[in-house]
Amino acid sequence: MKRRSKSFEFHFTMILYDLFKTILVFLIATTFALCLQEADVMNDNIFGVYMLAVAITSSITSGYFWGIVASFCGVVGVNFFFTFPYFALNFTLAGYPVTFGILLLMSILTSALTAKVKQAAILSSIREKRAESLNSMSKALLSANNIDEIMQITIDSVYAANQCSAVLYIGSPVSPEKKVTKYVNEKDELILESILEQQVAEQAFQKGEMTGLGTEKTSQNCLGTYIPFSNKDRIYGVLGLLFSKNGYIENDALQFANFMTSQTILAIDRQEIVDESQKILLEKEKENMRSNLLRAISHDLRTPLTCILGSTATLMENRSMLQEDVCDRLLSDIHHDAEWLIQMVENLLSVTKISGEGTKLKKQEEVVEEIVAESVAKIQKRFPSSQIRVRVPDELLLVPMDAMLIEQVLINLMENAIRHSGTAKPFYLTVKHLWHHVYFSVLDQGIGIEEERLPHIFDGTTSSKSSDSSRGLGIGLPICKTIISAHGGEIYAKNNENGGANFTFVLPMKGEVEHVQQTEDTGCRR
Repeated sequence: MKRRSKSFEFHFTMILYDLFKTILVFLIATTFALCLQEADVMNDNIFGVYMLAVAITSSITSGYFWGIVASFCGVVGVNFFFTFPYFALNFTLAGYPVTFGILLLMSILTSALTAKVKQAAILSSIREKRAESLNSMSKALLSANNIDEIMQITIDSVYAANQCSAVLYIGSPVSPEKKVTKYVNEKDELILESILEQQVAEQAFQKGEMTGLGTEKTSQNCLGTYIPFSNKDRIYGVLGLLFSKNGYIENDALQFANFMTSQTILAIDRQEIVDESQKILLEKEKENMRSNLLRAISHDLRTPLTCILGSTATLMENRSMLQEDVCDRLLSDIHHDAEWLIQMVENLLSVTKISGEGTKLKKQEEVVEEIVAESVAKIQKRFPSSQIRVRVPDELLLVPMDAMLIEQVLINLMENAIRHSGTAKPFYLTVKHLWHHVYFSVLDQGIGIEEERLPHIFDGTTSSKSSDSSRGLGIGLPICKTIISAHGGEIYAKNNENGGANFTFVLPMKGEVEHVQQTEDTGCRR
């Protein structure tokens, strides 16, 4: 009711405004005609002034009505001011009724023609703007990357083209998969969100036909118009429009909005094809990763197991013939290979932890120095003779991470430095804080990495060419990459200029701004 009351007030104001313009033009035309008569100019063509007034009135007012009113006033004005007896109405003069009828008909035709030209100009301007909106919409849809962007572009384009409130549903309007809205005012939001409007929108979705105000299938008290966007096989959703007023502009707008929905359908179909292609590509990458991991597992499991079997067979069959130091060495090799297998099992468990369907990392802020210390302690327990130089900043660094997985990465990298560097020289574990990230680096002073291996060292597709054929880098590095990627970081490898390999991974810091503020407040310096 409030909306109808507001609409009535708006139309009443427009009527008064058009009436004022009509009276003003009539007074100006009459004054001008009286001046011409006083100057003895155009005495026989005074009605031409009123014809001009009729054309002007038709062009500055809405519809045909005021032009017809101006036509009638013009004929009466000629009779009252410029026909003898002056300043009196007299339609009984010989031949005057015919003249009156002809002049009235001419003025009405002029009014109608002017109104049509005006209406055509308005429609042309509106269609031109809508064509521009459609062109902009098409270009924007080409760059859209997901369904949400497509919906937002559509609703913005519809709003800009029609200047009306709009709602866009994907799926059933009663329980939509996605929904986006844009309202002219808060009252329109209350209307389009009402149960009645949603039910009308649901009818459009179920039947695949346009329903609502301005259509053949309208419902009592319904104020919105609902356009389903669909093709022969599928109904995607519904576009709802709420106009401030009715008329030829709205009817034309419905046709144009229907055409805009066809662009949306094409964009959605294109996006679904892209998503499906990306899904297939992702599955292919996962399958490649599985193949690489299986290949690496088969290589790295077979070698230590063969060594264990060989050593145990030797001990079982020839123990009485072997010297004690030889037996100790064989037992040490067995122990060493068993530790390697345990490390591989831990790596595989790490992969299952972060690659399960629907699994998310449980990250919390950890002190970097503690994670580094724990990793170094574990690696020194396994390799007591290793020489590790640790460098960490004096400041307290907090990084969101899964502590166990990051320790696993550090242990893998340090173990690779011990096993594959080809030297007993110390290696370095360094931590640096740059901007909003923390850099962890493991640097050795060994033989480095073959150049041809560097681009593929984290995908597990190559094997080592070093003399240590009993071990490859195996699945450790691919798992490191998987863990760091799951943390939103990066990992890379390169050779140092002075020899040796450098493995670095980067983790983003959370709450960097707050941390900087606290540091400044306490007067600390980095």
